[in-house]
Amino acid sequence: MSRRLSARLQAVAELVPPGARVADVGTDHAQLLAWLRAHGRITAGIGIDVVPGPLAQAGRTLAACGVEGVELRRGDGLQPLAVGEVDVVVLAGMGGARIVRLLEASARVVAELDALVLQPNTDWVAVRRRIATCQWNLMREVMVEDRDKHYLALVVQPRAGADPQWSEDELALGPRLLAERPPAFIAWLRYELRRTERALRRAAPRGPDDRGGSSHDPKLDALRRRAAQLRRVLGPPQ
Repeated sequence: MSRRLSARLQAVAELVPPGARVADVGTDHAQLLAWLRAHGRITAGIGIDVVPGPLAQAGRTLAACGVEGVELRRGDGLQPLAVGEVDVVVLAGMGGARIVRLLEASARVVAELDALVLQPNTDWVAVRRRIATCQWNLMREVMVEDRDKHYLALVVQPRAGADPQWSEDELALGPRLLAERPPAFIAWLRYELRRTERALRRAAPRGPDDRGGSSHDPKLDALRRRAAQLRRVLGPPQ
């Protein structure tokens, strides 16, 4: 297969356990499944999308790459899957709140999986809260930069039994990322701090009411807490 994956999708692909039967929910053009199958990383694949157009393009992608062993299904979320039909489900390139809703809607399918590979574009905290609430095991957390944007990807064992007592810092920033502190994560922390400080400068009141930080605007207070959290985690400037 000559087509290369984006840095974001490559990070997701490398988190998929080798030899698994994999369903890619929201498969779009099926680039991920085509790469996994062409490189012998998975034994079978199911691409799911709710929109006909992307599914048609997915079929063309698989044909152009000469990939077999991948089935395409139309449907919403994990609903087209039977219990035990696959070992791993990938939910990538969608909002975290949607990922949580899709997992909740197919709890029986999720309960029999070996792993979930999740790549939420937004609402990272909501995904981590779901993992903690379900007492699932967070196996890996990866951050990757792709075209000047930072993306989070996670591998989860969806079996109750873990007891993640995560702090607010860990929920907001990632327990494994905080422990491992990879370069891409540090770069994201610095980016987030710059972005938060710019937002603070734009939102800060002009005048005597702001002396000593006496403003009680909820949005402004949230920005201040976020900036303080990021500074604390980053530590003193090097």
